[in-house]
Amino acid sequence: MFDVKVMRWIDNQVGNLACTAFATAKRIGAPFRKDTTDYRKIVVTKFFGMGAIIVATPALRALREAYPNAEIHFVSFSSNREILEILGLTDKNWFVDNSSPAAFAKSTLALARDLRAEKFDLMIDLEFFAKFPLVLAGLAGVPKKAGFYLTQEPWRRTLLDVPGSYNHYFHTKDIFVSLVYLLTTGDLFYLDFDEFRSRYTYPQVQPEPAARAHVDALLRERGVGDTRTFVINANTSADLAPEVRKWPTERYAEVARRLLDENPGASVVFIGAKSERAYVERVTQAVGDARAVNLAGDLTLRQLLALFERTELFVSNDSGPMHLACLVDTPTVGLFFADTPTIYGPLGSRTATVSPRLYSIPLFTVYNGKDVVAGRPVDTIDNTAARTVTVDRVLEQCRTLLTGTASMMPAAAPIH
Repeated sequence: MFDVKVMRWIDNQVGNLACTAFATAKRIGAPFRKDTTDYRKIVVTKFFGMGAIIVATPALRALREAYPNAEIHFVSFSSNREILEILGLTDKNWFVDNSSPAAFAKSTLALARDLRAEKFDLMIDLEFFAKFPLVLAGLAGVPKKAGFYLTQEPWRRTLLDVPGSYNHYFHTKDIFVSLVYLLTTGDLFYLDFDEFRSRYTYPQVQPEPAARAHVDALLRERGVGDTRTFVINANTSADLAPEVRKWPTERYAEVARRLLDENPGASVVFIGAKSERAYVERVTQAVGDARAVNLAGDLTLRQLLALFERTELFVSNDSGPMHLACLVDTPTVGLFFADTPTIYGPLGSRTATVSPRLYSIPLFTVYNGKDVVAGRPVDTIDNTAARTVTVDRVLEQCRTLLTGTASMMPAAAPIH
């Protein structure tokens, strides 16, 4: 896999030069350029994070409603192919292969050629600070671009024909929707945005029968069968300061142990990727109960949805699976140790979040590129903030959800 740090360094160094060149060319060609709002083909880009693509689904639904006759295409990394197929909200998906630097370069050039042949009218960039989407739009000859004017690169004001506002008092779902609102209304003050954003929610997905059958068989094989199911995700993306965003291992195990003690007819399933299996096994073994099983690496995204559908309680670090569970409205407790749940919290009919005190988070934000904390690389920062969150605080939220007294997290969560 192409190392994310290297990818971001290249994006910053080469991307700035390329965007400057494209901005210069745009200024030169401005007298000959004709604007249009008759969009026949729209391409949306979001590369990093399965969870972020799920969070962008309300914006895709808003876009479809605003331009019902337009084709909507989506560009992402090939690792996001399955989630885009599950969502089924776009007419066609295109992918960049980021498995290696050579594959990335080759697939980018091929994609730019193919996108140019499609003759798109508009590109909507849902990345907050990456340059790559705008470089790709330039190579593909997309004449009009909408995105977020978040950082002060000199070229960004020129390249973005519709420069959106990043408002960190709102959930990212609404931040994405706000770009469609600005595109369709031109309202720079977002005066009617509250009513607009309330119309768009996550889609609800029906798991496939084959996925349900696979999960049922696997749970029987692991000895937990038809028991009440609780799920715990103790993992975070390895690409973004995973140690900062993790709770101590023994606390995940203690939550599982106490949930099992309080609910004798239940089992706890730990999930994760194949690369996380050894770590998840250590957590599972620390529980010391046969009703705790490790399914890390054993499930596809479709099968995870089937597991979440039957789950009475899901406890998860801020991660892609946390947002995936929202597609089947799983009761979810989200643990936030580096980002604020105000911006990234799970959205559903029964959700709750737990986090350190406000000034302990976010440790990194889109404003500092998510790679520094007080001028220091995030890799040098430990999980001190995470350790301030107690097991009792998490269990309190778990019990609230299990008794059915929690309410839906609002579209713009209160500041924590």
